Amino acid sequence: MMEKRMNKQELLELLAGLKIDKEEFWLLSSSALVLRGLFENAGDLDIAVTEKGFNELKKNYNLVLKENGFYKVTDKVECVLYNNKPCDLEKCDGYNLQNLNTYFDYLKSSTRPKDKIRYDIVKKELERRKQNN
Repeated sequence: MMEKRMNKQELLELLAGLKIDKEEFWLLSSSALVLRGLFENAGDLDIAVTEKGFNELKKNYNLVLKENGFYKVTDKVECVLYNNKPCDLEKCDGYNLQNLNTYFDYLKSSTRPKDKIRYDIVKKELERRKQNN
């Protein structure tokens, strides 16, 4: 069965219903690209959370630790715990997003086919940003 992918509007609705303080998490990978309008849709919502945010999620959801270090929050949401919130987060639609340069560094070293596709999209956006500065 093909997973139901979410567009920007569906992601925003999912985020709005999430029981966690907006300042205690930030979006990662494809969901951050979708919010920026760089990618059409995301299969799930990956977020990084502070310890405070993690405790909020633990109180409101039955978190299940996965082999990759992420926790399954719901069928559509996964989180990873970070000790320190990065100071270089970007804002979009009121939400914190992983810095695009940081994500690009990850993509450069990834061997996953889906990351190879995102690599070109992120590279192009970073070049566009450089030209506009």
